[in-house]
Amino acid sequence: MAFDYGSVFGMNVETAETAGLSHTETVEQPRKYSTTRSQLSLVGNGLYRHVNGTYYACKYVQGKPKWKALETEDRKIAERKQRDWLANLNQIDSEAERTTLRQLIDKLLASRAGLAPKTVQTETWLAKTLRESWGNDLDIRVSQIRPSMLNTWLAKHEPNLKNSSYNAYTGFLKKLFELAVGDRMIPKSDNPYESIRKPWKSPRKTAKKRLVPTDEQFDAIVASIRNEAQNIHRVESANFIEFMGLAGLGQAEASSLTWGDMDWTGAIHPNYPNGCLAVRRKKTGVPFEVPMYPKLKPFLQRLFEGAHKDGNPPTPETKLFTILDARKALTNACKRLEFPAFTQRSIRAYLICKLWRAKVDIKRIAKWQGHQDGGKLILSTYTEVFGSDDADYISAELAKLN
Repeated sequence: MAFDYGSVFGMNVETAETAGLSHTETVEQPRKYSTTRSQLSLVGNGLYRHVNGTYYACKYVQGKPKWKALETEDRKIAERKQRDWLANLNQIDSEAERTTLRQLIDKLLASRAGLAPKTVQTETWLAKTLRESWGNDLDIRVSQIRPSMLNTWLAKHEPNLKNSSYNAYTGFLKKLFELAVGDRMIPKSDNPYESIRKPWKSPRKTAKKRLVPTDEQFDAIVASIRNEAQNIHRVESANFIEFMGLAGLGQAEASSLTWGDMDWTGAIHPNYPNGCLAVRRKKTGVPFEVPMYPKLKPFLQRLFEGAHKDGNPPTPETKLFTILDARKALTNACKRLEFPAFTQRSIRAYLICKLWRAKVDIKRIAKWQGHQDGGKLILSTYTEVFGSDDADYISAELAKLN
């Protein structure tokens, strides 16, 4: 880090004049330490040796001296550190160098405001946490922040964080100081994040097993929701859960579909002569098609007929569902039926497992899910449930070895 003369040696104006220095080589704020120019000896081009044996480097930038404590008594090491420091000076913008931590946080949030709302929300919360629990002056210059300050802040929160949450904290710090380096507030070699004690923790694998309903359980859940008299949205909730199970789509995609997304005959998508749904993946915005599976198409046709008003069909802009999810209805149904606590992800997985057991190519299943990885995510996520809790299926698979 670069210092002016006064910030290194604590020299005020009066002391500087006594030592024969100009005001431009001083700062007016007194410091803890006091010394004079006579205690320094010029031993090289911009290299000084203090009477205590340690070395310092100095270079004028825009008419003002920048000083660096080299923290060594070895001349060769001092010269190497001086070269590195001078090279780093070229990476710093004198105006940007004045940026404070408070300003850096605001700048990072502004630069990432266009990201996904959930990401913005998370980073805004992390910024708020950093501001409130930093424990140092938020108006400290970024160039004065040390790894120990970051370690102290992380240590305050680490005992209460899961490994993945801890990684979110360190990831936010990483983005902060990458911005500082990129905008030339600090040189890359002085990035304090690179020296923190524990930048990442391996996420702990959970032993929780993904639950997927059987055909009988799925049908019973839909019927239970549809017949729940105390739920005024029972029909809509039942339709929502049934659609998710028959289409293999998540809650976010299901709630955003409109009737204009239906290609009943494959006229728009000729690869699907029996019709398909034009879907856009909520997380990535990537469009993909979902076939109108044998049980899905008649369900959608019934839903379409029920959406007619005064004999008129719904407009293409009309959404299939007026609700955003049916989580509560699903939870209550599982309790009434004394089933495992199936989630809406479980309902989506219901069709994925059926397709896999029907020997549909895993790459094709992934494509119908809007994935771009050729099936890697599906295999890593659902391997433990493919064939589990299904004695008949396991027996049939083992029989193939005979």
